[in-house]
Amino acid sequence: MLILLYLQTNFNVENLLESFLFLVTSIVGFITLFLMIRYYKSNPFCNFYLILIIGIISLRFFIHGSYAVGLQSLMKPDTGFYSILYLSIVPSAYLYYKNLLLQKKRHNITDLKHLFFIVFLYVINSNDFLKQSVLFYFGKMTNFFFITLHILFYIILTFKLLKKKIWLRKSMSLNNEHFKLIKNWTIFFFLVNLLCGFMVIVSVYNESFKGTMLSGKTMAIFSLTFWLLSFFKILISPEILFGLPVLNQTLSKFHSSVLENMDAIVNDNNWIIEIVNVKNTQDKVLQDNIKDNISTYIEKVNKLSTTGLIFRNQKVSQSDIAASIGAPKSHIVFLFKYHSSLSFTEFRMNSRVQDAIRLIEKSFLDTETLESLAHTIGFASYNPFFSAFKKITKHAPQEYVKVKKDLQTFTRDDKVHSLKL
Repeated sequence: MLILLYLQTNFNVENLLESFLFLVTSIVGFITLFLMIRYYKSNPFCNFYLILIIGIISLRFFIHGSYAVGLQSLMKPDTGFYSILYLSIVPSAYLYYKNLLLQKKRHNITDLKHLFFIVFLYVINSNDFLKQSVLFYFGKMTNFFFITLHILFYIILTFKLLKKKIWLRKSMSLNNEHFKLIKNWTIFFFLVNLLCGFMVIVSVYNESFKGTMLSGKTMAIFSLTFWLLSFFKILISPEILFGLPVLNQTLSKFHSSVLENMDAIVNDNNWIIEIVNVKNTQDKVLQDNIKDNISTYIEKVNKLSTTGLIFRNQKVSQSDIAASIGAPKSHIVFLFKYHSSLSFTEFRMNSRVQDAIRLIEKSFLDTETLESLAHTIGFASYNPFFSAFKKITKHAPQEYVKVKKDLQTFTRDDKVHSLKL
């Protein structure tokens, strides 16, 4: 007696826990649904069929979970031939992928043909006369055969569609990053559809074999896990939840911040032309001698930096600068001390980073490495180049190169896409 009571208690606890999981998953699903509807118009990852799928799944899980834990008694979990209507998720998944590729928000009336088989299955199960006909030659297992064929048909149809239109293609008339996102998302979501379809087949087989009412819930706890993962995947992926326009805006802000940092290192902004207050006696005498030459010195130093590329010499010093422009070293020392917001060391570092950026723009890295770039612009090794580049631009060299490539690809593909439209 105690053993039976223990088993019954454990069974009730397990049922309660399972029902609670159904309820939690449905709440997460409704949150996902609400957010996707909110950004529906600007979200090419979302269309009517994905909304329908998430809505049906969330509603079914909510009915099952809330009824079992006693939160409501108005809506009872469906069993029997009513459960067949939930199979509309299967063709809806195929239509979701199809419309995702076409980028159409409105569904076509001809898509209703995909519901014919579900209507047929519902009719023959709800009519007692048809249940006694030759259609049910295999008895309770008939539904198993019909449902299995239905699911396998759409899985194969979807697989062929995605394989041809996305998975085996190297590019589309989209930004490369966006294309990768679509490819990764369709692979993930197709696997979820595949696993959930398999769970339904197993559930229907068990119910048909045992002669119980159809519900598709025998393996529901596994399907619940897969759908919960899908909901979380959507919620943590802004490009799927909000759509590519929001992602584009985020990327554009990132690109802009990089470009702003690039603009901030132009050496012309570092010079101070105005006469400054000099307290040192020797420097006051020197100031009187060179005040008329400050603008000339600045122009020549900038030219040495950008055109003469003097800083590619690892050992270049202020003496070298002075010799190159035909001025005393003391004049150059005074120039950087009183008329530059940067020290000579900082100015040299800035110039080298600017040189690196110009070489990157000229596709230097198409044939050379970042280490080679560091040596070319005057750094003794890659490490000081990396530190200088990140200090000035706020981004690592690799990150900057990737952003520039993404920006160029986005601009090019966006123009191509606009021309096609």
